[in-house]
Amino acid sequence: MFQPFQPEKIVQTPFLFFTGKGGVGKTSTACAVAVSLADKGNKVLIVSTDPASNLQDVFEVELTNEPIEIPNVRNLYACNLDPEEAAKTYRDKVVGPYRGKLPDSVVSTMEEQLSGACTVEIAAFDEFTNLLANEEMVNQFDYILFDTAPTGHTLRLLQLPTAWTGFLEESTHGASCLGPLSGLDEKKGLYAKTVEALSNPEQTTLMLVARPDVSSLEEANRASKELKEIGISNQNLLVNGLMKQHVKEDKISTAFYNRQQEALKRMPKELKQMVMYSVPYVSYPLTGISPLRHLFKSYTLPATEIKDVDLSQQNLSVFKNVVEDFSSNGTKVIFTMGKGGVGKTT
Repeated sequence: MFQPFQPEKIVQTPFLFFTGKGGVGKTSTACAVAVSLADKGNKVLIVSTDPASNLQDVFEVELTNEPIEIPNVRNLYACNLDPEEAAKTYRDKVVGPYRGKLPDSVVSTMEEQLSGACTVEIAAFDEFTNLLANEEMVNQFDYILFDTAPTGHTLRLLQLPTAWTGFLEESTHGASCLGPLSGLDEKKGLYAKTVEALSNPEQTTLMLVARPDVSSLEEANRASKELKEIGISNQNLLVNGLMKQHVKEDKISTAFYNRQQEALKRMPKELKQMVMYSVPYVSYPLTGISPLRHLFKSYTLPATEIKDVDLSQQNLSVFKNVVEDFSSNGTKVIFTMGKGGVGKTT
């Protein structure tokens, strides 16, 4: 049902987008693909557009919005397009010329209109568009990989070119969620070029990354449908963390394996029509170049035995106590925070 994912044989387009629900392994998979392609002699750029990117953690190197070469991997470059930083730069560029020329109240209104999430995404998209439209930059690389944010952000990011193009055709006053600002029309050609690149199956492949569990596969199916609606039809499904076997005597691995198999049986029928690949469940962390190089090999690294830990010495409270504490203290507002995929929602 699932072919092993071998980038050097499978990747056919210069642009690759990795998207999926938070915590499915987009970044580690995208990084492993980038390393694999670079090891074959290709010049590769991997770009993160995720506000909570951990690209630098996987490669163990500090990144900025300018591409830098990754140590120990010849021909591999990486950069982070930081949406917050891009939004700040965008605000300064737009509002700066009016400071001291317009009343302070007007400038304050402009700043307020440029302080929302919409501006952050548009600023990030602006950076992303400029990169794709920069022929000098694009021509430097054989492949450009985009490690995108979780699905909702990705959908908004990729829908923007279509929405803005329509807006620019209908609007004569330059107002949108950006606020009453002029100058959007000068970017119309860039947006059109971006749309063309994203929807061209000879240029762009979308990698829908999912775990073999029900919610992840359903999210991938929703993303697939919505992206097809905006013209991105060249899609592959990458099932990450798939257990190929289990030890019958081990109740935990057996339960884990059975849960994955049940989720795959319940996979949405639309996904079953797609080209599907698998990435194995591995026993080692995917940080650093060496583990990334092993991910798509037919063999695995040996597991490291972890001695039993006496949790009674860790002074860890059970979750029931947390709930009772909230109840007795009358806590009214509770924030649940954490990295994507850790289980915030459940």
